[in-house]
Amino acid sequence: MATAVSTPNIAFIKYWGNRNQELRLPAADSLSMTLDSPTVEVSIEPADTFSVHSEKELSANEIERFKKHLELTNIYLKKLNFKLQTSNFKLTIHSHIPPAIGLASSAAVFSAVAKTYTELLKESGIELTDEQTSVIARLGSGSAARSVMGGFVALRCHGECAIDSAFAVQVADENHWPLHDIVVCPSLKEKKHGSTEGHHLAHTSPHFNTRLKNMLRRQQECIDAILQRDFEKLQRVAEEDAQDLHKVAETSNPPLQYLNSETHRILHEIIALRTQKHLAVLYTMDAGPTVHLICTEDAVESVKDFAYTQKECTMFETKVGSGAKTRIPAKF
Repeated sequence: MATAVSTPNIAFIKYWGNRNQELRLPAADSLSMTLDSPTVEVSIEPADTFSVHSEKELSANEIERFKKHLELTNIYLKKLNFKLQTSNFKLTIHSHIPPAIGLASSAAVFSAVAKTYTELLKESGIELTDEQTSVIARLGSGSAARSVMGGFVALRCHGECAIDSAFAVQVADENHWPLHDIVVCPSLKEKKHGSTEGHHLAHTSPHFNTRLKNMLRRQQECIDAILQRDFEKLQRVAEEDAQDLHKVAETSNPPLQYLNSETHRILHEIIALRTQKHLAVLYTMDAGPTVHLICTEDAVESVKDFAYTQKECTMFETKVGSGAKTRIPAKF
């Protein structure tokens, strides 16, 4: 049996659109900050049949996604000349993340699943690198590759469509820049259209090709901003990319509307507040109405005060974290 704990990440440069849907190979590079909470814990043990257990009742499609992930993991391990000792597993998932609201719950889940598989391999004397573990995570959820590592992480892509043609690379560790993410959730209702659907439809937007052309520039600018700890540059490029992603989603065929009126109200108010108080805070949104307010330690108390005035919203206080970790069972 193996157990791992992982967390979401928040992307500054968003992953949106694939060049290969089955292998979840992104159309372009992306970059995120791994968070230290909320957490997902996944335990895995050999079983006679494959099964997935969770507090949330899983649909047949969701269970099939985990089965497909194991199938693709075995294909990747075969390429490495490795193999899991058992063909079926019982997965048990305990999640503290509301699903499908734009808080990257799938990234946390599949990075933890990948970590459990690598721990089982380790028990057989096979040790995978974080980069190889990130490939396994990506096969379940593209952005999960980034949650394998802590700090600030890039998902890098190569032109070919091999199973290992996209993997995560740490740009800077969690001690490099102590940023916070104050998460404001206007709604905990699951969105109608998941990120997988959004990736599939991204290429139907007339703005998608322009987005791809601009992402190479934005990716490098974001990396530079992080390495230089230049918050003003990070704010500019991250907000530009978030707006661009939702422009693509809203002009896809059919259009996907992830943001709501409360999202836009929060954005309007935080922009006014940071202008008034000269706060180092930026906003960004993944595929959902949730607003992530990324800020420096100097600004965090003011940003938290603002967040807790938002009526009927759910808050999460989180900061840069250390990535997926295996959990050693307690000995009695």
